[in-house]
Amino acid sequence: MKPKILNGILITISLLFWLLILLFQMAEHVAAQFPVAQMVLGVDELWYRFALVAFFAVNTLLISRIFSNIRKLHVTTLLWRLFLIGMIGVTFIMIITFANKASAKLLTYPYLKAIYYTIGLYAILIYFLSALFIYRRFILYPRTRRKLYAWRVFMGLVLFSLILTFFANTPGIVILVLSCYAIYIIVSLLISANVRWISYLNFNQKLRALGLSVMMLIVDITYIIAAVRLPAQMGLELDVTLIFLNFIIVFSLIYTTFSILVLFFNLPTSSIFERQGVEMASFSKINQAIQSNLDFTEIMNTLLDVTMMSSNAKAGWVENIIEETHTTEITICKKITKQDIEEIFQHGSLTEKIVQDQRALYIRNLKKYKGLRSGSGRFRSMLVVPIVSSSQTYGALYLVNELENGFEEVGLESARKYAEQAGIALENASLLKNSIEVERYQEQLKIATEVQSKLLPTQMPYSDSIDFAAKYENAYEVGGDYFDMAQPDEDRFRIAIGDVSGKGTTAAFYMAEVKGIFHALSQLEISVRDFILAANKAVSACLQKGFFVTLTYLEVNLKKRKIEFIRAGHCPAFFYNKEEDRICRFKEGTLGLGINRTDKFANFINKTENLAFSPGDVLALYTDGIIEARNMDKEEYGYDRFEEILLQNKNGSAEEIAESIVSSVKSFVHGELQDDYTVLILKFK
Repeated sequence: MKPKILNGILITISLLFWLLILLFQMAEHVAAQFPVAQMVLGVDELWYRFALVAFFAVNTLLISRIFSNIRKLHVTTLLWRLFLIGMIGVTFIMIITFANKASAKLLTYPYLKAIYYTIGLYAILIYFLSALFIYRRFILYPRTRRKLYAWRVFMGLVLFSLILTFFANTPGIVILVLSCYAIYIIVSLLISANVRWISYLNFNQKLRALGLSVMMLIVDITYIIAAVRLPAQMGLELDVTLIFLNFIIVFSLIYTTFSILVLFFNLPTSSIFERQGVEMASFSKINQAIQSNLDFTEIMNTLLDVTMMSSNAKAGWVENIIEETHTTEITICKKITKQDIEEIFQHGSLTEKIVQDQRALYIRNLKKYKGLRSGSGRFRSMLVVPIVSSSQTYGALYLVNELENGFEEVGLESARKYAEQAGIALENASLLKNSIEVERYQEQLKIATEVQSKLLPTQMPYSDSIDFAAKYENAYEVGGDYFDMAQPDEDRFRIAIGDVSGKGTTAAFYMAEVKGIFHALSQLEISVRDFILAANKAVSACLQKGFFVTLTYLEVNLKKRKIEFIRAGHCPAFFYNKEEDRICRFKEGTLGLGINRTDKFANFINKTENLAFSPGDVLALYTDGIIEARNMDKEEYGYDRFEEILLQNKNGSAEEIAESIVSSVKSFVHGELQDDYTVLILKFK
């Protein structure tokens, strides 16, 4: 059955029993006035008591159900609701009181009096049952097994009082009733001591709850006084017939009185508990800010908020130390302007001193503190706390108050702890930020490495006349070395090997530019000299000033078996002539590309080098990472060792020659090379 339907049925039954009681009251009067009628009506007191008990029981069940769905304990809301119920009942009581006086001389007064009685009984019952079950929610907060058992015992006594109603005329019932009263009052006192809900209220809530409780007590007393002044049938007598009603009234008086006393004596200590609660909440708040924020300003804002709240400061600001300029700067200020701060610090800030000492400073009277002139200002005391971490200083936290000695030691200690937390937070935030930046950089570097690996030839071209081989490696993830080949027709190869100044991602980026320039120009039918001139213009346009490219560019004509090349600032090329069994080093050349960005660059280009090659000849090209490799004694690998290893491996394949050069250099330095290196070998067939 739906709760609303069940409640509707209970309300209907309640009204029926109330009407039955009313009829009993009227019948009693008729029987008293007319003895004949007494024989007819035959008012039986036992049935009357049954109707009364049933009326109490049904309403108890109804009110219990209505207040059984209170999930959250909103003390003031519940007390206010109970107060409204009480005031409605009091209004009814007042109306029937006046009506009772006004109708005393009417012939129908005896019948009206019965109506007044039943209405008053209903109002009193509803109010005190509401109090009973609302206070039940208070008593069982927080719910424990012990409290639950105590409440069940208490309700057992309340319900037992209903049974006593049937034994009103039994000899010795008075002793039993008094015994029940005594036990009931003791149990009521015990369960009324459960007022732990008060400890969950703040000062304002306690104050409101106290006011409402006092009004509830006034309502209770009003009910009792009003009832006593009514005709005897409506008074709250120590009659066994109304023992149930008396029980719930007594409980309401006891619990309301207990609540008032505990609330009253808790008020002075509320601020202390609230302060501790605020401090705990502040710590939680700043910890959340620490974990969720990497922003310096956000952390400092949180720090200033919580310290102002916990120390009762009227204003505050944060002054940071700027590392680059070694100066201080006010980054955040609350409830105070920078002009006010400047008035206080006419002779400089305290931040550097506080940070250096790493100790908090409490100025109890600004007027008497040397170095500060705040006589005309509204603030009289100041708290300065350093914001530092184990490895870094950030600045200082300033709190001011309008009173001399405006801060307590507790506030000073709280501010110091908060500043320590903020220092740790800032350090962690800085570390985390750096970690994220490194991770992001590494990710970008990984992408750049993949991109650059695709810029260099992955396979050497095949030719019946030339055996190609290349070995290269970057000192870092990306580098500036570059080599490439183009074959405009089956008889010619155009080859370039170069090195972009600088290292890392910048060099790699410019290397990509050089690749574009090479592929664009190598498709044109221009001479080697014109290629270099055009490449210099392009590099000058593409590369930032200060960057340049060293490059050796050559064109190999397989049909004529000739090589024409030019060296633009790049390492000298080595050529092994098998017929003469000797190695030539070509030192002549011009400036690197991008060094001279004018038309005068052409003046630096002399004639190009021309070679004729035969089977068994070897052309060795390389970057400076080979020649300038240094061992532990800072000695360079040099040209002589290069020439010697080339000579030793002259009869090997291009791959074997390149591998032997790289192995020789690595053996010389006893480990990995510290610079990018490239070796490009052309062995002619």
